[in-house]
Amino acid sequence: MAFGPRSLRGRLALLFAVGSGALLLLSAGFLYATLNTELQSAINAGLRARADDIEGDLRAGDIQIRQEEAFAEILDGTGRILDASSTIRAGRMVLTRPELARASTHQFFIDRAVAGLGPRSRLLAVPETIGSAHYVIVVGATREALVRARARLALALLVLGPVLIAALTAGGWIVAGAALRPVRRMAVEADAISLTEPGRRLREVEGDDEIAELGRTLNFMLDRIEATFAHEQAFVDDASHELRTPISILRAELELALLQPGDEASVERALRSALEEAERLGRLAEDLLVLARAGAGQLPLRVENIDVHALARDVAGRVAVQPGPTVEVTGPSVVIAGDRARLEQVLVNLVVNARRYSRGRIVIAVVDRPAGVDVVVADDGPGFAPELLDSVFHRFSRDGAARGRAAGGAGLGLAIVAALVKAHGGVVEAGNGAPLGGAVVTVSVPKARADARAPVSVRR
Repeated sequence: MAFGPRSLRGRLALLFAVGSGALLLLSAGFLYATLNTELQSAINAGLRARADDIEGDLRAGDIQIRQEEAFAEILDGTGRILDASSTIRAGRMVLTRPELARASTHQFFIDRAVAGLGPRSRLLAVPETIGSAHYVIVVGATREALVRARARLALALLVLGPVLIAALTAGGWIVAGAALRPVRRMAVEADAISLTEPGRRLREVEGDDEIAELGRTLNFMLDRIEATFAHEQAFVDDASHELRTPISILRAELELALLQPGDEASVERALRSALEEAERLGRLAEDLLVLARAGAGQLPLRVENIDVHALARDVAGRVAVQPGPTVEVTGPSVVIAGDRARLEQVLVNLVVNARRYSRGRIVIAVVDRPAGVDVVVADDGPGFAPELLDSVFHRFSRDGAARGRAAGGAGLGLAIVAALVKAHGGVVEAGNGAPLGGAVVTVSVPKARADARAPVSVRR
């Protein structure tokens, strides 16, 4: 269970109160101790000065207490009173016998009640030797002024301390409220913002302090959220469009077959067409599943050591059975750690995409690098449209002229390539030019570690 105020403003005010109380307590203790020390020192200095005056008179041969001396007494070594102030009862020794014995060897202060001075008094006993004569000088003063000063200071601190703490706490409450007011306003505005109001942002605070930085950061976050939502909304719209077309065709073919149950040739054509659309739907669903898993960081990889050159030759051999452009594989054998099925899907997608636009030749070049391997897939076709290069790996991205539906595909092939390469810790880039003058896609992935063991299932 939490104790204390729930609001940040209340906690800050409480912190002000506790901090100011602790600081005031320390300051009051220091002030009290300092004042007490100074007053004690003043009393002691006064007693020493008076004792020095009497000592000077004794050295001058005058064994008498001056009339202006308020409280003093001169004793010989045996304790006999040689002279005393009028405030001391005649014939009464101020010191006790133990105190006299102690005063015969060294000077010291005595705090106790003394007749003629009051209950709070201080005595100074000083031994003095002049020639062969031994004396003890006793001077005294009341400590009533010291006690009253300390009492008044304590009373002032007890009365003014809570008032000062309350004032500091109120000041902290006001300052915290002023500092947090923009935060509360931003919280209210943020609570009112919804995805139905695109472009709405928090009102930023002027300045460069933490509150202003918080406002700017929240607005940047809203920009990213809105962009992500727009991107996902576009993805859903495009996916719906791509799914609607084959479903409509599949339904039409099945309805056509039902309308001509006796025409075996027409029914067979309708069923074969329906099967093609069903396969297309399956491929599209699988592609969407791969992208969804990759986007969530849950794409499973079965890692093993793979010879990239051999894998490229296998892919080239598979596509070579179909009529179309020739596929040439160049470069050395390089081993990397990866998922064979996923990397094969990368190469198949790239080669299939190149075959759609190639005039007659495709090259898969394997380039060995110190830290990894580059796989370059190039064709001699028209290349990527310049305006498409920045978005060629986005989902459902297609060139409206050269890469439309007539060319085949839903625009997910290169997006899947980018997702699978990223899952392997690599990068993919698209461009135009050498070596064949058409489209060029470069996949860069790290090499296999020397201690790589296969196969192991990992999640990225």
